[in-house]
Amino acid sequence: MSCAGNKILKTALAGWQTNGITTVQSGLPFSVTISADQANVGQGTQRANFSGTAPVADCGSGKLTQCVNLAAFTLPALYTYGNTPRNFLRGPGLVNFDWSLFKNFTVTERFKLQFRWETFNTTNHSNLNLPSVTLDKANAGSITKAKAARVMQFGMRYEF
Repeated sequence: MSCAGNKILKTALAGWQTNGITTVQSGLPFSVTISADQANVGQGTQRANFSGTAPVADCGSGKLTQCVNLAAFTLPALYTYGNTPRNFLRGPGLVNFDWSLFKNFTVTERFKLQFRWETFNTTNHSNLNLPSVTLDKANAGSITKAKAARVMQFGMRYEF
């Protein structure tokens, strides 16, 4: 009886595998732009004028509306480019943890079966996208989207 009990115990406890990936990133850089063709060149994205008023961005604190101080920016004069430096603001950072659990079963010496449970954004942490940065748009300075919430998937893999 002890041999059969050991085989059941070995089947239940052996063959497990777990993996994890942790990603922690600072926010991506971005610029405040305008949709109007102030420089009258007919192409490309143009930047706004920066007046130097601080604080400029508060996107890392989880603030969704008006996380960019739009009072610090104006439309440039007609036939001129804006003076805002390229990519001088930082958006919200990213914290993500992906995790997986596998159970391997040996069917025969040659054939194996693997059950997989995988989660992406396991902790369901809110990772925000960059704010809308077109100065003359209605939702300018606000974050309107977030990255994907937690996703889980199950799978079976047959090796032969």
